[in-house]
Formats: sequence, structure tokens, C-alpha cells
Amino acid sequence: MNYKIKNLILVLSILLSFIISILFWKNIALDYSNIGDVIGYYSENTISERNNLIRFVFFTGFPIIVFFILIKNFFFMNVSLKNLFCLNLNEKQDENNYLLIILFISILFVTINYLATDLFVNSLDYFHEGLTLSMAFNYYKTGLIWEGSYLSNSLFSDIYTAIIPWKIFNNITIGSYKVFHYFLRYLTEIFLILFIYKFSFIFNLKKNTQIIFFVIITLILLKLNRDLTEIFYPFRYRDIPIFILLYLAIDFIKFEHRKLFTPFFLGFFSTLAIFWSLDRGIYYLISLIILLCLAMVRKRYLASSLLTVGVFLSFLSSYIFFGPSETKSFIYNSMNIVKDFNLFAGSPYPTLFDFENKHSSRGTINLFVIIFNGFLISLILLSNKFKLNNNSKIFLFFFFIVSCLIYTSALSKPDGYHMKQSIFFSKSLLISLLTFLLFQKNYFDDVKKFRLISYILLVLFVLKDLIIINYSNVISFKERNINIIKKEDDFFLEKKYIDLKDFVSKNYNLSCVQLFSYDVILPYLLKKKNCTKFNFLYVVSSNKVQNKMIYELKEEMPNFIFLNEKYDFLTLKPVEYRFKKIALFINKNYKIDKKIDNWNIYIRKKVY
Repeated sequence: MNYKIKNLILVLSILLSFIISILFWKNIALDYSNIGDVIGYYSENTISERNNLIRFVFFTGFPIIVFFILIKNFFFMNVSLKNLFCLNLNEKQDENNYLLIILFISILFVTINYLATDLFVNSLDYFHEGLTLSMAFNYYKTGLIWEGSYLSNSLFSDIYTAIIPWKIFNNITIGSYKVFHYFLRYLTEIFLILFIYKFSFIFNLKKNTQIIFFVIITLILLKLNRDLTEIFYPFRYRDIPIFILLYLAIDFIKFEHRKLFTPFFLGFFSTLAIFWSLDRGIYYLISLIILLCLAMVRKRYLASSLLTVGVFLSFLSSYIFFGPSETKSFIYNSMNIVKDFNLFAGSPYPTLFDFENKHSSRGTINLFVIIFNGFLISLILLSNKFKLNNNSKIFLFFFFIVSCLIYTSALSKPDGYHMKQSIFFSKSLLISLLTFLLFQKNYFDDVKKFRLISYILLVLFVLKDLIIINYSNVISFKERNINIIKKEDDFFLEKKYIDLKDFVSKNYNLSCVQLFSYDVILPYLLKKKNCTKFNFLYVVSSNKVQNKMIYELKEEMPNFIFLNEKYDFLTLKPVEYRFKKIALFINKNYKIDKKIDNWNIYIRKKVY
């Protein structure tokens, strides 16, 4: 079979695979199951929440597998897949002192940018930020974590992002929390740059070309990262464990195979990743399983053992630190969130090419980004033209798998916000691979004219940031931050929340706050602890969890319960509809004492 016919068959087969994937998209429909009677889109439409995952795996996986099989059999028949997993034992990270200087310059620039940034903070996300502020204040008053709060995500994002700045600045204010969030943005950029630095050694580029690669990827990914950092709810810091994972995985797969620390630290960071962000922590653990299997296949038994010991000691240390009671509550909380999240928060992934859906075009493009990555990784794995050794190829394959894992977050809640956050690593991989393909000939080292261009680009890189920086802000950084830290909370609030806070504080003697509402900000505004751990109603899910909340309500019997009848900060299903059992209990034991705007304050009925 000649070359042209092979190419024609390849193109036609890929097109056919896309057609089959699209046709199967709507036809993939698993049986509906909802044992806990969790109320959400899927329960209303009797659709399986697992459809998104199966559709995603088939739509992206089928064309990639077809492509891989065809190019293997048409163009790379002599390539042994078994040999791909052979370990290159003599690899060391080449020194590049000039790249190290550029790394320090990059960190210096993002530091200056952080110091010079204006903090736009005169608003509050009552839902997400309200969760952290109230759960953190409950921890501040009670010292309880999962025993005192039914958390949405994790210890760090739901509690410590407020507790840490309150302790550092000795001010329990919204402003101190906001200031710390800006620091977390800066910290995320540092970890991103460190990962790009380490990643630039994967491609075995010569020194000048490697520097240009690093500069270009850094500029692009910093821009992508900053575009994803929303003013109202900046949670980019949740990806820090993934940056750490990928950084250490480069050493684990490509370098330092004789050192003991890398596999141990990879394992030991596992519970820290979970406590930092629950979903990222789960992806971290799944990635460790992949690395462990890879090490076993490569007969790296010592590395496998150290990684396993690191995981074991990490979980043991966490158990000893938090104690059996908090650990049990953490497992109960986390397992229920993971099990039920899709059911109460999810919806079907936008139908491909259904451009009437505002998220469809983004969803379709994202899937093609992943597929294109799969094509490029397939070529890199099989071809010897790219001058990459087996260690580099295996890491790129691992990076691809990790990026696909992270995109499953968009399958759980497929709106524009979550899709553009979850595709970040897939886009980063695609941009890096395309840049490598462009630079693999090392023009910036081997051609004098290109070498001169590289120096010009570096000068422009430095001058660009030096010119646009607001140096007066750098000088006034401390003063500006202290001003925000010390601002009264009312500065960040809408008038209706100020009025409610003032009225309740003046007319009610509360020892604690119990919500039957999505207004999770109220316990913080009223500076009271939770009456029960179930104060973030959004994540209360199955009948078992509702029964647990009713049990705690019976035990505590708070004097007052707050309900917002027309919660309008986010479009969510009414709590009376989602939690009918709890609503029945409240209506039986409580009556409305006062109406303020959209809020009802329920008071416990007297027992005669």
C-alpha cells in the first residue's frame, strides 16, 4: 500500500470515527439510578448522571484509538510498544544557568505585578465566599472542622483561606480574607512558573531554544491563568497540588531515578492535596496510582515502595493529627459529596454542535482540544523524529492523562465557568506541544539570525513588564492592603444584608445560627457559630444526609431558623423543594416570627 493511499485511509477513518462518536453521543444513555432520592436536574428528568462521563470517554477516546492504531500499523510497524516503557537510566537534568536567571526574573516580575495590582474588592460572593467566611468563623468559635461543619470542598478552601489571614492580620474581617485571596493568586503563578521551568527540560532543547520556549510558554500560560481568575470567586489556587504533582512527576519519570525523596514526597503530599481541594486531591490520588503502575512496569520497585510508604504515612499522620472523630466525619462528609455531587449540582454536557445552547460551542471546542492532544501524543509516542527519549514521551503521556482527569470536573457541572477552568491543563499541554514542534530544530541555537532574535525577544520580555508596572502601587502596597484589611464588613455588603444583620443583632439574642436557606453568609455576618453542622444547604443531598440534619435539629432544637424565600444571588432550586423532609420538620416545630424583605425568621413553637 503506497503512502498516499495510507494517508487517504487515515483521514477518512478519522472523519468516520468523528461521525460515529457524534451519532453515539445522544444514543449513549445509561439506566437512571438515584438510590438516595437526591433532587436535581437528573431526578427531574430521570436521566443517568453517568451519561456525561461515558459520552466523554467514547467521544474523545474512540477517534484517538483509531488514529493510534492506524498510524502504528501504517507508518510505525517496527516500533515496539513494550520498549516505550523502558527506563533511560542515565538521564540527568542539564544545567542551564541562563534559564535559571530567566526563572528568577519571571518570579520577580510576577512578584512586582502582585505588589502593583489594584485590589478590586468592594463586592462579595455571598455563596462561595460566604461559605468560607461562615465555616471559618464556626471553626474559630468551636475549634471543630468536619464535626462542626458539613463542608462543600475541603479544609483549606472552605475554612483555612479565611482562618489563616485572620490569624496573620489579627483581624476577623472580609477585607483580610480578600487580601489573602490575592496572595493565593500570586502563589498560584509562582507554582505555575516553577512547573513550566521544570517542564522545559522534558523536550531536550538546546539552551537558547529552551529559554525561548520557557519565555513563550510562561507568557501564554500566565495570560490564560489570569483570564481564569474571576474577581468574584478566585479559586485558581486549587490547582497548586496539580502543579506540584506534575513537577515531581517529571523527576519521578525522567530524572533523579536514584534519589529517594521524589517518590516519597509524591506520596506524602496526597492527603495534603485532598485537604487543599477535595476534587484535585482525588485526581492527585488517581495520578499516583498511574505512577505506581508505571514504576512497577519499569521494575522500579524501590521507587514504588517509597511512594506507597509516603501515601501510608501521609494518611496515618492526618489521622493522628485530626483524631478519630474528625477523621470519621471527614470521610462521611467527603464520601457523600463525591457520591452525590453530580446528582444535585450536575446537568447534561451541552449537546455537541447545538449552538442554541450558550455553552455548546465552548464544550465542543474543549473536547476537540483533548482529541488533538491525543493525536499529538500518539505521534510523539511512536515517532523517533522528535528527538525525545522514552522518559520524556512517558511523561507527556502522563500529562495528557492528568489533563483529561481534571476535565471531568467540567462533566460534573458543565457550565461555561467550570469548563474554562477545567480545560486549562489540556490547553497548556496543547500550546506546549505545538511550541515544541515549532522549535524542535533548535533554530535559536543553530542559526545566527535566530539567535539574535532570541536576544531581542528576551529584552522585549523584560521591557514589557517594566513599562506597564504601576510603581506607585508597589510603594503603597502595605498601606493599601492594611486599608482593605481594616475596612468594616459593611463596605463589602449590599444594603439588604446590612439591614438584616443590624435588625437581627438588635432584636434577637442568638447563641447560634441555623439556616434553611442558601444564604450561608449569615452566620458570619451575625458573628455566631452554627447550631448544627448542616448550614450549607447546597450540599445537603440524599435522604440519609437529610435525616442526619433532622436528627441534629432535634438534638439542638435552635430557637430560630432563617429562610430566604427568594434567594436571587444564584439560580438554585428552592430549599423547600429540594429538602421536603426538612421543610416538614420545620413547619411542624416552627412558625414565622418576622418577615424582613425576602427573609423569614422562624421561631420555635412553644410546647404545652
